[in-house]
Amino acid sequence: MSLTISDLDKEIKALEEELKNFEYSLEGYLISTGNEELDMRLGGGIPVPNLLAIEGDHGTGKSLLAQQITYGAAKAGKRIVYITTESGIKELVIQTKKLSLDFTEEFLKGYIRILPVHMEGVRWARKVARELLHVLGNYMAYTKDDYDILVIDSFSVLAVYADTSVVLDFLTRARTMVKEGKLIILTIHPEVLPNEIMIRIRAIADSYIKLDFAMVGGKLIKVMKVIKLRGAGGPVDSTIAFDVDPAFGIKVVPLALAKA
Repeated sequence: MSLTISDLDKEIKALEEELKNFEYSLEGYLISTGNEELDMRLGGGIPVPNLLAIEGDHGTGKSLLAQQITYGAAKAGKRIVYITTESGIKELVIQTKKLSLDFTEEFLKGYIRILPVHMEGVRWARKVARELLHVLGNYMAYTKDDYDILVIDSFSVLAVYADTSVVLDFLTRARTMVKEGKLIILTIHPEVLPNEIMIRIRAIADSYIKLDFAMVGGKLIKVMKVIKLRGAGGPVDSTIAFDVDPAFGIKVVPLALAKA
C-alpha cells in the first residue's frame, strides 16, 4: 500500500481535525506516574483518555517510561493490561521491583495483567508474526471492559511483519478505544517500521514522546522530548533530561546540573 506525499498530507490533516474535535468530547483526567518531579514536568501527569506513542532507539528508556506510567496507574487503582515482547511475566515483575516500581501486590490482586508475547529461544514464523497484530486488535476490542489502560511494549516488534493495512486497522481500533475513555500506550523503535507507518503513528497519536541520547557538558544523558501531550493539566517541559535510579525509577536531572 503506497501513498504519495500529497495523500499523506491530506490524511494527516484529516486526523488532526478529528483529534481537535475529539479533545472536547470526553471528560478527561490525569494519572500520576508515581514520580512527583516527572509529573510536574509533564503538566501534572499523563492525560486520559489518550493514545500515547513513546518512540526511541534501543536503550533510551521506552520500556522504563511505560513501566513508570504503569506503576503510577496501578497505585491509583487502575486496571492495566501490559503486553510485552521484551520479557516474561516473572522477569518483568522482578525487573520493575529492582527499580522500585514495585507493582507485585497489584499484579497478584489482578489489577495488572501481564501478557508476554515472548518465548525464550523461540522465533515466530513470519506467517504467524503477520497475524499477531490482528489478533491483538481483536483482544483489545473484546476485552475493553476489563481494563482502563493497555500498554504494548513493543508495538514495533508486533507490527514489523504485518501488512500496512493491518497496522492502520489496528491504529483505527486503538483510536476507538481512546474514544471510549482508555489510555493506550505504544512503545516504538523508529528504525524497525517503514517511514510511511511512522508518519501515520505520529499523526494519529494524541501524545508523542521521543526518547534519545544527548551529550551535555561532556556527559551522555537520556533525553525525553515531549513533542505533544494532548490534555495536559498545565505547562509541559519540551525537553526533560533523566537517568535511571534504582531508588525510584526515572530520575529527572535538571539540565543545568547535566551541563555542569
